[in-house]
Amino acid sequence: MPFVLENVVRPNILALKPYRCARNDYSEGILLDANENAYGPSLPSGDSANLNRYPDPAQHLVKTAVVALRGLRGVENLFLGVGSDEVLITPPTYAMYSVSAQINDVEVVKVNLDVEDGKFQIKPGE
Repeated sequence: MPFVLENVVRPNILALKPYRCARNDYSEGILLDANENAYGPSLPSGDSANLNRYPDPAQHLVKTAVVALRGLRGVENLFLGVGSDEVLITPPTYAMYSVSAQINDVEVVKVNLDVEDGKFQIKPGE
């Protein structure tokens, strides 16, 4: 009997479209279209920790620490989250949030922001 990939892969994985990250095209500079802060952190500190940049989307340093702590084989099969089975996003936002949720078969809940009069609060009822 021939091997049929569709019989062993979850439907949500089969439905994925390849994600292309523009970050791979650049080694320096600020990606303004990714909402990176061109001015650096607003609060002074001894170590700015690159707070004006998005963190590593693959979470390599954290995953490496978890692997060492738990004595695991490697980071390849490790997914980190907050323990929830849904992701709240406020569109428009960074596309990778939805992609990561889809890969892990997690529901995406879109919640609008109330920005009237400078509030900047979520509207969970909508």
